[in-house]
Amino acid sequence: MFYSSEQKHAVPPHAIHPLFTSVQECALCARMEGCRRVLSSENGKTTASIMFVAEAPGRLGAELYGIPLFGDKTGQTFEFLLGIAGLSRKDVFITNAVLCNPRTEAGLNDKPSITEILNCNSWLRQTIELVSPVVVVSLGVTALYSLSLIQKHNVVLREDVGRPVRWFGRYLIPLYHMSPRALIHRNIDTQKKDYRRLQRFVSSLGVLHP
Repeated sequence: MFYSSEQKHAVPPHAIHPLFTSVQECALCARMEGCRRVLSSENGKTTASIMFVAEAPGRLGAELYGIPLFGDKTGQTFEFLLGIAGLSRKDVFITNAVLCNPRTEAGLNDKPSITEILNCNSWLRQTIELVSPVVVVSLGVTALYSLSLIQKHNVVLREDVGRPVRWFGRYLIPLYHMSPRALIHRNIDTQKKDYRRLQRFVSSLGVLHP
């Protein structure tokens, strides 16, 4: 089945609230003990037509505030790029491949392990099913990999960046992450073009409304 912007609202907006509660009780990853589980009503509009999936909460942003892609330099860049696409946080739902902040032994941000991604994958799948977006935007390779565990795709970020593909009954659009490290690989001017392209595509679907 392929979801249209008219069909997606079949899921009631409150249906996701039990998932929020279940996530807070998760204890699958030993390294995440004591970390904030960043999935709640603070993630955005629970009936959003557009969902962004990033890698994991950052220690200076989402870990502190409980809001994904917020409160640090990466969050500021994300909000800037959202504006380029004609969007704001109230229009979208934002989540991560891994819902807790992975850290090194020194306490710095770390990449999530394969096991941590697998442990969180059922939460991501349920989130997508309950929000039921028309468009899922992956931010970076970790998010793209995590989505492939839900339904296989052949998308390669460096080759397919910005190109919408049919996936899991909706559209998947792969974009680069906007962290300072990721901007080395795809600079801000190029990412601005990516978000303008995103705006044109979602506008063509009737997802954006005046």
